[in-house]
Amino acid sequence: MEQTEKKKMSKGCMVTLIVVGVIMVMAIAAAVTCWVKKDDLARFAVQTVISGTQQLLEESPVEGIDADKFSTLVEVFLEKINTSELDYEKYGIFFQQIQSVPSDKKVDSAEVILLMDAMVEYFPELEEYLPVEDDWETTDSPEDIITE
Repeated sequence: MEQTEKKKMSKGCMVTLIVVGVIMVMAIAAAVTCWVKKDDLARFAVQTVISGTQQLLEESPVEGIDADKFSTLVEVFLEKINTSELDYEKYGIFFQQIQSVPSDKKVDSAEVILLMDAMVEYFPELEEYLPVEDDWETTDSPEDIITE
């Protein structure tokens, strides 16, 4: 009887399968880690955006914005978000509002006001830390734009 010869996989194909398998295992491990740590990642993202804006405001103060009042609001907000349960529906809306604020590496009063309003919208009890609206002076008010 003749023996039939089994075809073996080439070494290149075997190496490719192993590499693809390792990459899949790593991707699954990364996804599971992100899912388990999603609260920490969300808090880190908020802290990064808000702290970046705070640092920009300290480096180049904006007329009409009290940096001390803003810093107080930021500290209280970060304390609350780090100690409370995240509401992902509210968080999604909040993060969409604030994510573009420090992207241009400069901050103006409208961006700071948007950030403060978003923080108070997420935690309404922080309204007491807001400066009085009469104190807020934006660089371009609707009246300025119309008259230009």
